[in-house]
Amino acid sequence: MPVTWLHISDLHVRTGDSYDRDVVFRALVRSVRRFREKERRNPDVIFVTGDIGYSGRADEYAIATKFFDELLEAAGLDRHGLFVVPGNHDVDRDAGRFELKEFETQSHADDYFHPNNPKPHITKKQAAFLQWHQDYFGKIRTMPEHTTCGPVELVPLREVKFGILPINTALFCQSHLDYERLLVGRRCLDTAIEELNQLKADLKIALMHHPIHYLSGFERQNIRASLVDHLDVILVGHLHEAGYAGVDMLTGRTLFCAAGATYQTREWPNRAYYATFDRDHVTIFPIRYEDHPREVWTLDPSLFPLEPDYEATFAVPREPEFRSFRTPWDGRFRIPIGAVAGERKPKSARSSTPKSAHEVKSVQAMGENRLRGKRNSPKSSGRSSSKTR
Repeated sequence: MPVTWLHISDLHVRTGDSYDRDVVFRALVRSVRRFREKERRNPDVIFVTGDIGYSGRADEYAIATKFFDELLEAAGLDRHGLFVVPGNHDVDRDAGRFELKEFETQSHADDYFHPNNPKPHITKKQAAFLQWHQDYFGKIRTMPEHTTCGPVELVPLREVKFGILPINTALFCQSHLDYERLLVGRRCLDTAIEELNQLKADLKIALMHHPIHYLSGFERQNIRASLVDHLDVILVGHLHEAGYAGVDMLTGRTLFCAAGATYQTREWPNRAYYATFDRDHVTIFPIRYEDHPREVWTLDPSLFPLEPDYEATFAVPREPEFRSFRTPWDGRFRIPIGAVAGERKPKSARSSTPKSAHEVKSVQAMGENRLRGKRNSPKSSGRSSSKTR
């Protein structure tokens, strides 16, 4: 039977006047309930890819707790069905002022990520998020303090088994200069993927806040190759732009999905999406917040304007187990043409140029190419404004 997830990201919960955010959050909760009760769009699991808070402070997560409880109730789920990873706004930068900002070589990084070595970038800089995660999920799951990856978990959903791999990309975040300086740790990912492969999951999903091109140059290619070799779906946030793309290989395909931002004030786009996995493909149903004339989350027709019902379907072949023989990839992500990625419509049924400027940004958002413009620049990822990532 098909299995559906809801992917949200970048909540940016902060203290102070909460009216603007509350309007968007209440609308999302109401709409998730409506989608479930009226349209039979029932999420079996909810994924949240970072930036739960805004400054990595404990009082922000107390607010997030109330929202998550209301969202889960509207979706008909409990806390077992929620998976969360931290983002750069879940880092207390004051606590990280005197911690090492980056490593110069792979060997130095390998030493740091030895499982026996302490990780102050997690236990100090992400202390509030870490404590909240441990308290909120209780005996369900525990965020690791010694590694960036895990806990790896096998989640049975109806007749489908999801293998879920959370990845913490934010522990080296410190300023708006994080681009190409972040680390996951190859030895952390290697261990986690080995554990994931032993689970014999039907679909293997990784959650991470930052897209791969934010990682340090000396490990980025290896991290990408490991994920493409062993994962079926990779979910990210941070970009505040929705984007979806299948990376082709000789023997399989990995689907990358960016959720957009759930909240970045009501003046800027707020987006999320539902995804339904059925046998060998994933269908994306994008949603967005509308502020006029009523506050509501509804179908977003702008991402897949040429597709039936404005949904797009991506093929996700899940075999064979070994998928290292990849075809060359130019680093660009493209929205597929046709009901299933790879099935092309007749030439007369599609345009040779994007329909709008937003469509261009949607395609580019997940790519290795750097986004143009001040708002989409990697240098705009600081906290100087509520509109930043």
